[in-house]
Amino acid sequence: MFARLSVPRLSYGQKLSLVAAVPLIVAMALIVVLVTWQSQVSAKREIETLETQIIAAKKEELRNYVTQARNGFYFIYGNAPPDDDAAKERVMQILAAMIYGDEGFFFVYDYDGKNLVSPRQTQLIGKNWSGLDDSRGTPIVDELIRIARSGAGYHEYLWPKPSSGEEAEMITYVTSFPSWRWAVGTGVFIDDVLA
Repeated sequence: MFARLSVPRLSYGQKLSLVAAVPLIVAMALIVVLVTWQSQVSAKREIETLETQIIAAKKEELRNYVTQARNGFYFIYGNAPPDDDAAKERVMQILAAMIYGDEGFFFVYDYDGKNLVSPRQTQLIGKNWSGLDDSRGTPIVDELIRIARSGAGYHEYLWPKPSSGEEAEMITYVTSFPSWRWAVGTGVFIDDVLA
C-alpha cells in the first residue's frame, strides 16, 4: 500500500566528510552573523558621529548669523539709550528683513515675553508668549529669555515650520541686548538631519 522510500546509505568517507563539513558551515554562518552585526554597529556609530558633526556645524552657523546681525546694527544699538524707541524700531526693521533660506529668520522677544520680530510668522508679533511650551512640554520663550539674560546660548525644542505649519525639531541661538531687555536670536530646523 505504501511505497517504501529507500534512504541511501552513506559510506564511511561520506560520513567523515559530513562530520567535517558541519562545523565549517556553522563557523561560516557565525562569521556572517558577526560581520553583519559589526557592520550595523559601525554604520550606526558613523551615522551618530555624522549627525553630531552636522548639528555642531549648524550651531556654529547660527552663532555666526547672530554675531553678524548684531555687528550689522551695533552702531544703532550701541549709541542708543534704553528708551530710544526710534532706534529700537530701526533695529526691528533690519532684523525683520533678515530672512535666509526657506525657513530662516531672526526673532526678538522682550524680557517680559512679548514678541517684537517674527517675519515668517507675523501672527506672533505683539503678543506675550511667556509660558509657551512645545508639545513635549519643553519651555520655549521663557527659556530663550533665561538664556539671553545669562549672556547667550542654544536651545532645542519643537516649533512649527513657517512653510508647512508642521511641528519640527529646531535649534536656536539667542543672545541679549541687555540695555533694551531683548532676547534676539535665530534658529534652524534639524528634522532633516535627524531623519
